[in-house]
Amino acid sequence: MIKYSLFENRLTPDPDDQMAVVQPISTKSMEEVVDLMISRGSTVTKAEALSVMEELALAMAQLLKDGHNIVTPLFNISMSIMGKFNNAGDSYDASRHEVRVRMKAGKRLKQIVGQVKVEKVQAIIPLPLLQSFKDLTSKTESDIATPGGIGHIVGSALKFDAGDAAQGVFFTSLNGTVTKAETVADATPSKIIFIIPATLVAGEYSLSLRTIMLGNKEIREGFLLDDLTVK
Repeated sequence: MIKYSLFENRLTPDPDDQMAVVQPISTKSMEEVVDLMISRGSTVTKAEALSVMEELALAMAQLLKDGHNIVTPLFNISMSIMGKFNNAGDSYDASRHEVRVRMKAGKRLKQIVGQVKVEKVQAIIPLPLLQSFKDLTSKTESDIATPGGIGHIVGSALKFDAGDAAQGVFFTSLNGTVTKAETVADATPSKIIFIIPATLVAGEYSLSLRTIMLGNKEIREGFLLDDLTVK
């Protein structure tokens, strides 16, 4: 079963146009492929199968380096040269040209295309993930926020554009008042170190990070699971 989601097609002028993006269940390694092969009743051991696959890969690589094309039931491989040649007398120059590998589906892979079933699923909107917050003044985690102290967020997809006022770290009180952390000492995709706004009054706050993620135009906001207390 192939699962897909629809996303805005930015290659066409029509804002209603959508494009399908396959949502893979997972990515399998060669070792996992061999595990499946063994589970189906193969008489070879896992070590033997992996050894054969390694020898196969070495043989194919050698044939390609020697200038051969390769045709197999699963895929066909050939080499191509990219880049502009100035005239008929010009020759390959590594600074202007590039050798590339070309791969196409072989007969066996082409046969399964007509057998594949597809299912439309809801698109998963990427968001910044705030896994934990540390207040370095109180030395607590995901609990207290000390005004004027140093905060440390750990997570993923946290990096933001500091030059955009709409992006950054924000504290939102229970009455809806939003306060931005104006001073950020370090911002990477996996951690943010910042000064907790000194203007925060006592109460409960949600902590969030707003950013425009790669490939998107809209602000995405991720929240820390726990509320923080300002005393």
